[in-house]
Amino acid sequence: MASLVEVLLVLSVFTKEIGSRRIFGIDFDFIAYPFAIVFFLFHLKDIVLAETFPWKIYLYLIIISLFSILLLQLSYGGFLKQFLPILIIYSINFFIIGTYNWRMLFRLYLKFTWLSAIFGIIQVIVSYGGIDLINRQAGRLDSIAYEPSHYAAILVPALVFAFFHFKQYKLYFFTMLAALLLTYNLTGYLAFLAVISIAYINPLYVMISVPLLYYLVFHVLVNFNENFNIRITETQQVFSGDVNVLTRQTVANGTTVSLYSNLMVAEENLKNGNIFGSGLGGHEEMYYRYFENSSFRYSWFYGLNAPSGHSLTIRIFSEFGLTGLIIYFVTLIRKVVLLDNGLYRSISLACLSHFVCKSFKLGGYIDYGTPFFFAMLLINYRHYHKYTTKAQLKNERKKPVLPVPLQPVA
Repeated sequence: MASLVEVLLVLSVFTKEIGSRRIFGIDFDFIAYPFAIVFFLFHLKDIVLAETFPWKIYLYLIIISLFSILLLQLSYGGFLKQFLPILIIYSINFFIIGTYNWRMLFRLYLKFTWLSAIFGIIQVIVSYGGIDLINRQAGRLDSIAYEPSHYAAILVPALVFAFFHFKQYKLYFFTMLAALLLTYNLTGYLAFLAVISIAYINPLYVMISVPLLYYLVFHVLVNFNENFNIRITETQQVFSGDVNVLTRQTVANGTTVSLYSNLMVAEENLKNGNIFGSGLGGHEEMYYRYFENSSFRYSWFYGLNAPSGHSLTIRIFSEFGLTGLIIYFVTLIRKVVLLDNGLYRSISLACLSHFVCKSFKLGGYIDYGTPFFFAMLLINYRHYHKYTTKAQLKNERKKPVLPVPLQPVA
């Protein structure tokens, strides 16, 4: 049986959009945030003194951000607006996951995801009868989220884990797979395929899977429906240099325009020789500064996802530069590649899939379970490292002691 603390922590992965209300210009999650604030205040001493307290991460954020703010003459408001929620929410995730049974917490997340997938399937079925169960588009699953791509960032990690433990989670796997298919979301499909490919990667597999994936994306999914066609073909056009896509007055290609315009801001830092980025919360201010004298200011899509940078990868690239992006990638890869093929590895791959999803879309640091999956990834690796160290010591003790050979007497 899970405690109330464990339930509320896992529940916070799912409450971004069902619990959020606009207050003082920000989206405040009235389910997750009050729990995080109260728990943080009542356990402040224990959290700060815990071995899992990520003080190195916070120190890096502060030093790099203050340096960038002074160098680029940015305001401190964006930094404070991001750092305070990160400090509270990430701290409690590291503390609870590190103190309680992290495996049970992950399985609790798995069960909640399965229940949300069942709700999503029911949501789609009844939508054909004209019944609206908080879905934006009839016939397309978004469950407890505003958009299918948002839900994919929550769903895919559970689906990846169930895939690797298929015998134990057959019902979960098929239910969640059906939910993913019903999202008709390219992000979710590609993230799932990418992580499964990483798990079985070898030269022969790459030779087979890369051409197959290329064929699926550009010859099958591109003709699957109009939504996929628009996103794939216009993304191709944008990255081949067709900036005219930015000015089209079509709601359907908003994702492509958002991705490209925010990436342009991130690239500008690097072109100017700033390898440390604009600091935590600095992307939005740099976005409006970059397009200040551009005709894009008159576009329908001007300012779209400017606070979040469209994707977490683009945002990290923009706010922490090339150095921050390298640290981010190395951290994720190191916590996955070095693990064995057991439960530790499947949890890490599941967490990795969340960040793959957020590379396509969603750039928030504290939403859709990002603190949960990041803390789970690091603490899971920490336990794996302790386990392997103990196993090595145990093996060393078991080795037979060879007798010392007799030395000839002089």
